Amino acid sequence: MTLRKLNIEPLTQEAFVPFGDVIETDQRPFRIINNGSTRRYHCLAQVETAYPADGDRAIISIFRAQVTKTPFTIRMLERHPLGSQAFVPLLGRPFLIVVAPPTNNSINNDTPQLDLIRAFITNGKQGVNYSRGTWHHPVLAIGNEEDDFLVVDREGSGNNCDEHFFQEHEQMILNYQS
Repeated sequence: MTLRKLNIEPLTQEAFVPFGDVIETDQRPFRIINNGSTRRYHCLAQVETAYPADGDRAIISIFRAQVTKTPFTIRMLERHPLGSQAFVPLLGRPFLIVVAPPTNNSINNDTPQLDLIRAFITNGKQGVNYSRGTWHHPVLAIGNEEDDFLVVDREGSGNNCDEHFFQEHEQMILNYQS
């Protein structure tokens, strides 16, 4: 069986709009604060929680990710239906992103739409904020060393992680060469 090749695109705000926000300072407005010593790039992404009045809260974590060896087979995607999830690289290294738009209808049986799956590569200074319900692959660190990410997401009651595992003929191959 031949797996469909998933092409990797440069990460841009315009291309990523259906999936969430790109967290970066390039080309973003800022204001000067702290007596002129600091640029504030305000509100680069908004943390989403489904039920803030019922105890949902935003939390900040650090994920230490092992390096993904390529070629890599995309066997699954996950989503967080009750809140957004942001990943910001702490060590300045590029990482890979695999996403599909949110789904929630009986036409596609509430699973990722295979023909809409996309792959991106960051420039090492960009983070992403996955919108609530966006299908995505768990973090994909590349290079020669494990990588650290600042993660902002939701904590609270309810199941906030749906996983979808692809059948063998639906899987895709992701190949990155630096």
